[in-house]
Amino acid sequence: MGVPFSMSLICSTHRKKRERNHSLLLTVSITVYRIFLFLKFLFFVFQIKSMTQRKVVVFDSKSYDEKTFKLAVKALNGQDKLHFTFLESKLTDETVTEAQGFDAVCVFVNDILNANVIEELHKQCNTVKIIALRSAGFNNVDLETAEKYNIKVCRVPRYSPYAVAEHSVALLLSLNRNMHHAFFRTKQHNFSLDGLVGIDLFGKTVGIIGTGGIGMCAINIFLGFGCKVLAYDVFPNEKAAKDKGFQYVTMDELLRQSDVGMRRKILNFAIRKSFFFSYFSINLCSITRFYLSYY
Repeated sequence: MGVPFSMSLICSTHRKKRERNHSLLLTVSITVYRIFLFLKFLFFVFQIKSMTQRKVVVFDSKSYDEKTFKLAVKALNGQDKLHFTFLESKLTDETVTEAQGFDAVCVFVNDILNANVIEELHKQCNTVKIIALRSAGFNNVDLETAEKYNIKVCRVPRYSPYAVAEHSVALLLSLNRNMHHAFFRTKQHNFSLDGLVGIDLFGKTVGIIGTGGIGMCAINIFLGFGCKVLAYDVFPNEKAAKDKGFQYVTMDELLRQSDVGMRRKILNFAIRKSFFFSYFSINLCSITRFYLSYY
């Protein structure tokens, strides 16, 4: 019993490590794009050319954040215009005093900027005039309170839709060809193909629910695979459908006809096997039908 248990423990450790690495790669690729947009906007808000060096404190910072910020500042010739201090701590009402003496705070999705924190920023760190988010979402910021104290709030307008769409399709291919099972089997010197055979995506019908920037990128990828693409959106883009060669249908028709489904949120089916990788969840509904969800 000792050997199987130890092997399962090793496999579990490798699985968690691989999922963390998978998540990190996606996070880093999106972070690079995000930080370049963020810095360009920050230069504009500060009107940096006519002003002295500004100090920015970066909360909830990771090693890749620091590396990317430094590369971006160098690329934009901003070394003498912005100075960054990187902190691992998250911004909360307990850490707000760490922003004293800075002109701006740079935060991420897990930082708290409710009314109390922003009020404390105004009282204890009155030099802070900008809250800059390294994210597209801003639901963690009390905008009314920020406006009350004349603190500007800026964010990244969007992430790279190509990164999200490509990563989603990569996960679909991995699930279809059982790459996650094959990886651990080969680690144990088991090269059997039993249970690893998938299906050809060529000629299959793919349903895309939501045809915004990410959805359109996914449509281009699946059309390149030789798939028939059906789409659903509350605001259909008929011109794009005609130009690219896909078809808008109702939600019921899409779910009924699709071999592969892709949606912006998690699909709740009674029978599913889920694999969670950071921003995504893939749901396996049957042997030949896949529903892929992305955030």
